[in-house]
Amino acid sequence: MITLITANWLFYIIALLIGIITAFSVWAATGREASEVDSFSADDGLLEKAGEPVRPAETQPEPAKPAPAVVAEPAPKPAPKAVVAPATPAPKEEPAPAAPAATGKPQIPAAVGEPDNLRLIKGVGPKLNTLLISLGVTRFDQIAEWKEAEINEVDQYLDTFSGRITRDAWIDQAKFLAKDDIAGFEKKYGKL
Repeated sequence: MITLITANWLFYIIALLIGIITAFSVWAATGREASEVDSFSADDGLLEKAGEPVRPAETQPEPAKPAPAVVAEPAPKPAPKAVVAPATPAPKEEPAPAAPAATGKPQIPAAVGEPDNLRLIKGVGPKLNTLLISLGVTRFDQIAEWKEAEINEVDQYLDTFSGRITRDAWIDQAKFLAKDDIAGFEKKYGKL
């Protein structure tokens, strides 16, 4: 018997794997939720057969129907109570969600000359590039000259891309690209 098993061990492994796969397929096909048959019910008579005392099933009360609305005069407001300052410091407030993007175009100086490929700036992808062009931002030198006021002005039109100008250092990148300093750009920001 041992020689039979050792001579044909590969066939036994294959048969075992086929059995496991078949069992898994049947289990997956029948569903993973418990059926009503698997759920416990005190009314199924099994407790009586086992000699256990049977308690009556608790009935669920029906939800009360809403009473018809009655218009009442407003109650007088109670006098405000004195506010006592808490002994512990108040928790920090979370930043408010970003406001929806403003409509129109930002009040920034217009670009002069042929448009540049703004996608060379790290962090500017196709959607953001299209958005910038629609806002009138088309040149590296235009971005390189932005100060805090222009950054804030454009940032409010960027919607989900808000904050990217400073986070991705667009101004610094645009200064390199406006001067055609590709070597300096690649040294600081990586290959184009």
